[in-house]
Amino acid sequence: MAKPKIGIMYLTSCSGCQCEILNYESALLKLLDITEIKYFPIGSSANTLDEELDVLFVEGSVSTELDEKMVKKGREASKVLVAIGTCASFGGVQANNNDIPVEELLETIYGTSEMPFEITKARPLDEVVRVDYKLPGCPVEGKQFVQAAAFLLNGVKPFFPKMAVCYECKLSETECRTLQGLWCLGPITNAGCGAPCTSKGFGCQGCRGDHDDPNYMEMVEVLTERGLKGEDLVNFMKTFRGNYLKEKLKDAGVEL
Repeated sequence: MAKPKIGIMYLTSCSGCQCEILNYESALLKLLDITEIKYFPIGSSANTLDEELDVLFVEGSVSTELDEKMVKKGREASKVLVAIGTCASFGGVQANNNDIPVEELLETIYGTSEMPFEITKARPLDEVVRVDYKLPGCPVEGKQFVQAAAFLLNGVKPFFPKMAVCYECKLSETECRTLQGLWCLGPITNAGCGAPCTSKGFGCQGCRGDHDDPNYMEMVEVLTERGLKGEDLVNFMKTFRGNYLKEKLKDAGVEL
């Protein structure tokens, strides 16, 4: 029986998700035993999108014309396309610059408005192509990636947690960072990461996006009580969520 074919593509990103996958060595080797990786530029010198892939994992946001061409080609070549990481799922931190003219960004960062390639606004994959599943996180959680890959390659729909990060804090008996007075987005953020930030004494930054029923009103009230207001509050809440959060807050009736 032929092995299922998979690919791992990256667009505009830091490649952190792919590094996380590569660092998950023992499980990755087992995955390699049962699959044939046809496309993985950061991990292989032999890459092609000319054959049909059973599953294609894509990291990064669509931020250039080349990104858009690549992800469209990947979508055509794959039966199942999975967005991995926060950039692919929601646009990532770079999407926070979407309100600033590209020319202004280039002048500020590079000192010139001329670039050898066309830059666009940073967009999540599902604004350009159909996405079958999302594995958010900055970076994607290695264990969850391997589990999802194993499920998909066996024709089974993967399971994704739907509860808040607070649930994982309680399971690990981590003291509540919100009650400690820290800025923490755990109450509205989707679990599945194992709550590494809060376990190290930090507040959750919300890189996994919202769970199914986030209470934005209450979250804003709690953060306001801890000194965050107006633009600073919005910027904190949308760090990993891109600009879509402003509309979410508006729909929830939150006045800033």
